Amino acid sequence: MEASEVGYLPESRWVRRLAQEYQLIRNYEPNFDAVGGDLTHYKGIIIGSGVYDGGVFVVEIILPRSFPFVPPEVVWHTRIWHPNFTDEEPARICESILNKDWYPNMHIVSVIEALKNLLANPNPDDPLNVWAAQELKLYPERFVARVREYIRLYATQERSLEKLAGI
Repeated sequence: MEASEVGYLPESRWVRRLAQEYQLIRNYEPNFDAVGGDLTHYKGIIIGSGVYDGGVFVVEIILPRSFPFVPPEVVWHTRIWHPNFTDEEPARICESILNKDWYPNMHIVSVIEALKNLLANPNPDDPLNVWAAQELKLYPERFVARVREYIRLYATQERSLEKLAGI
């Protein structure tokens, strides 16, 4: 969708949509909550799975006024070794529903589920971090060792809770 085509929900529908998003978060993603009661700003944690098992990753989700016609902004606050995330803090994320595959009928919980899926299923064929992608393809045991080291250094429960409190 072109920027000039982006619309806005009328105020009453916008307020209802925000309330719906909040209810879905409360029902399905208890590790996330609105920041200071602001239903356009969420923070929470994603617990790693697969090779990222044991990692605790801090995520912030911001809904622009043009939501749901444009996807939410996602800020990944925990450094991670992954082919589909940049190796920086905050990391950029290569996830199609955050851009070209976003549809207005999607919800914030869809985004969180997509991020969980990306942790469980790294895609080295569509990388943002080409070094991690190459390592995953060519030296998988080295990749796993580096992932474990990143979790030890950056994604412990203690570090994540400290970071979460600072958002």
